[in-house]
Amino acid sequence: MSDPTSDERNTTPETDAPTAAYQRSETDPTDQAAPSEPAHAAASVPADESAPAPLAEPAASAPAAPVVAPEPVGEPISYETPTAVSAGAAHEDAQVVTQDQATAEHVPATDYTPGYTPAVPVQAPAGPIYIQAPAPPVEKGNRGAGVLLALLATVVYAIVYALVAFGIAGAGSGSVADAAAKFSDFIVLPVFYVPAVFFFIGFSLLVLIVNRGGWWAYVLFGFLVAVIVYFSYIGAALLTVQAWTFTPSEAVRFITAQWLSPYAIAAAIVAREVPIWFGAWIARRGRTVTARNAAAKQDYDRRLAEGPQLSRP
Repeated sequence: MSDPTSDERNTTPETDAPTAAYQRSETDPTDQAAPSEPAHAAASVPADESAPAPLAEPAASAPAAPVVAPEPVGEPISYETPTAVSAGAAHEDAQVVTQDQATAEHVPATDYTPGYTPAVPVQAPAGPIYIQAPAPPVEKGNRGAGVLLALLATVVYAIVYALVAFGIAGAGSGSVADAAAKFSDFIVLPVFYVPAVFFFIGFSLLVLIVNRGGWWAYVLFGFLVAVIVYFSYIGAALLTVQAWTFTPSEAVRFITAQWLSPYAIAAAIVAREVPIWFGAWIARRGRTVTARNAAAKQDYDRRLAEGPQLSRP
């Protein structure tokens, strides 16, 4: 039988202590917390031959060596701690709050109404201001009113010409009934209405030419209207007797007899006088129109001389 003390003698505290400590730590964790006695104290106790020798107390466990992690091969990666991240976010939040407060200080306070958006005044861009110059006045003429007066003069001409024709018919008749019969036959013939039509044409042309001219123009050029009416009467007489059925010699004798016809002379004389009467009316209106045009021109020149004026509401 082997002696148990032989194992104690064959073991050394320096080599076996860590092994024993590791074995005891696996079996009983509480034993690791108990303080271990030094090895020389156990050696000083006398050995009892009859009793088994107690097991040697393991030496104090050596501190474990720190585990060193392998260094990374690539570039180092920096990590921010939660404290650093939270501090940066807080700084950004503080800047946003400061900007919001500055914006709120510059925005004017307005009454808020649901569904209503206050109008923001828009400033017009600065630029040149164009002012339209006053339009020059348009000179008014006397032609339109003159033609209307010429139409009224034609009615007067027809009435006067009819009265003169009735007098000529009554002068060659022995009774009033005979004169009325001749007159009624005369007014339905072309020798009555054709001179009236040519009188309107001739007098209207004179009004269009003279326009705002003086009365002297109607007195002077009224002869032309009379000439037009006179030849129109000769042509109307040929139309009345259907001269296209005559031989050339018969037509010549008929035209020669009409040159001194009292009706032709009466038509020419009345056509000469009526333009003088109505010419005075038309010329007076022409002077009024001329004065109005002159006043409008003076007002236009005055406004141009004064320049643009700023009007206040």
